[in-house]
Amino acid sequence: MLGKILDKLRRKPDRQPKKTGPSVPFTGNIQKDEKILRDIFRDCDDVKFRKLSVPAMGNRKALIVFVEGLVNVNALHRDIIGKMLSSRQRPARDVTELVSAGETERDRCARDTSTKILLGKVAIVVDTIPEAVVVESKEWPMRAIEEPLQERLVRGPREGFTEIIQINAALIRRRLPDPNLKIVMTEAGRRSRTKVAILYIEDICDLNIVNEVKERINALDIDGIMEPGELAELITERTVTPFPLILSTERPDKVMGGLLQGKVAIITDGSPFAMLAPVTFAEFFQIPEDYYMHPLLALTARLLRLAGLFVATTLVPAFVAVIMYHYEIIPPGIIVFIAQTREGVPFSPIIEAFALEFAVELTREASIRLPGPIGPTLGIVGAIILGQAAVAAHLVSPVLLIMVSMSFTAGSIIPNYEASAVLRWIRFPILLMAGFL
Repeated sequence: MLGKILDKLRRKPDRQPKKTGPSVPFTGNIQKDEKILRDIFRDCDDVKFRKLSVPAMGNRKALIVFVEGLVNVNALHRDIIGKMLSSRQRPARDVTELVSAGETERDRCARDTSTKILLGKVAIVVDTIPEAVVVESKEWPMRAIEEPLQERLVRGPREGFTEIIQINAALIRRRLPDPNLKIVMTEAGRRSRTKVAILYIEDICDLNIVNEVKERINALDIDGIMEPGELAELITERTVTPFPLILSTERPDKVMGGLLQGKVAIITDGSPFAMLAPVTFAEFFQIPEDYYMHPLLALTARLLRLAGLFVATTLVPAFVAVIMYHYEIIPPGIIVFIAQTREGVPFSPIIEAFALEFAVELTREASIRLPGPIGPTLGIVGAIILGQAAVAAHLVSPVLLIMVSMSFTAGSIIPNYEASAVLRWIRFPILLMAGFL
């Protein structure tokens, strides 16, 4: 499995290069440059324009452009506007001598400057200077670092990724203060300009895989990337397998473990999920807690998950096949009990099993999509009230209902959501084969 994934990652994608818009240079005339920027940001009311005179530069006119909500307002007024308006500043020939900023850069192209403004930076255009000074003053809206919702542990760190790529990269860097840990920043999407970070440990990882991942991401020709799942679909080969080829996780410690094993991690801005590649099928059933516990307990937990894999996919199909075609292998006492429980049920076992599995998946999907306070109520109604009513009305067999419930529970112990979803749906074709083949 690992060898196939490595071969797929080494193949070159057949995609078109990125397209860029026309270059619009600054003129050095403050009125013309303002018109250029206002034309670019037409009907963008969140983009603010502030004009002022700079005493330290002979009262030259200056234009400050920023996006409301994406910049640190206090730092903007204190370190940029306040410094430029101060009459106590020594005479300066360049605006970078006045502002207090950790990172500044210059742009002669208005299109490039507009993109950086939309990324949360502040642009300063001064009269008679045919360029813009771009100042770092970002303050992204963000939520606090919290425990991951999908990958909770009994023992282990409580930190999870957020939607800010810089914070996610810092969480990894804090755990691996090694100069061999490389974090390469790139972009994907012509319009979204989504930041993508590629992480790897240089002296452990196969650099051929790293280069192939970089080439595939840089070769993407798409308007925007909203989530790492889209990126995973675009950089992997089209295959007929329903199983995921890249492992997603919300846990920094899991990404750290993958990096130490020579994997490549991919983080995208705007999503609390990271991706690890290449991976094997067994890794979808492992959790970081396996390394934090006693080896015997970890082995027991892994065996239990593997047992859950077989129960989730084969328990109900095997039961249907046995009672329909091979009932002679069931002990007489049990077969009589099963026959009594099925007395009065109007459907064949295969139709009954399909109906129950379909009802379970409907209940699961509805409980996920409904608001939080209503979800548990739906689970109680679907699992207890409707189940008891169906048994009392002799629409389903209680034994088969128990089998379906065990299959549902077994599928829920698989730690990776994508692998769990595939295993839940793969039991339907297996059930079909058990009833008709």
